[in-house]
Amino acid sequence: MYPIHVNLSGKTVVVAGGGLVAYRKIKDLLNEEAKITVISPVVVKEIQQWHTEKKLTWIEREVKRADLEEAFLIIAATNSKEINSWIAEQTSPKQLVNVVDQPDLGNFIVPSVVKRGKLILSVSTSGASPSLSKSIKKELQQKYSEDYETYLDFLFQCRSIFKKEFPEKYRKDLLTKLTDQSFLYDVEKQRSYKQELLKILEPKLVNEPINE
Repeated sequence: MYPIHVNLSGKTVVVAGGGLVAYRKIKDLLNEEAKITVISPVVVKEIQQWHTEKKLTWIEREVKRADLEEAFLIIAATNSKEINSWIAEQTSPKQLVNVVDQPDLGNFIVPSVVKRGKLILSVSTSGASPSLSKSIKKELQQKYSEDYETYLDFLFQCRSIFKKEFPEKYRKDLLTKLTDQSFLYDVEKQRSYKQELLKILEPKLVNEPINE
């Protein structure tokens, strides 16, 4: 398996099924700004609530072939192996397809994921041991705390400034210094560093010509 991260913003995603497995898949998808359609005669209350809030579209019936044709990504998560298998058969090789109970019928799997803002850590045992994946995920959650979300935002902002305002030969050293652990847990130190950086650059920014 070749690991990739896919940008789903604005993409059409179809989820067949409305149970707890489908719910867990959809919960993660909602953060990706995808256009989600759920097709199932019955759904759990959370999915129904998201439909009411217009976070997704729920079609209250069994899935049809036509429902799949325009989808960029398809998740077969019904409670029927036969229906999930049928869904896989109807898809195009150009579509991303995940069959939750028969991974080999699809062309991608969803790994265990730990997200801390811009930090994304994915874990997969390629189906060998889902329980081990969960165990490793728990370890990563403990090791990489919520502090990383603020820290990654800080690094991103500084990197953007460095790329715009500093010659390339200096950037690597500047960024390397910021990966020192002392910045990670000290939000005040991050804030002070950004303020000092902007003070240094202020004369240059003020004197830059404005493009009409």
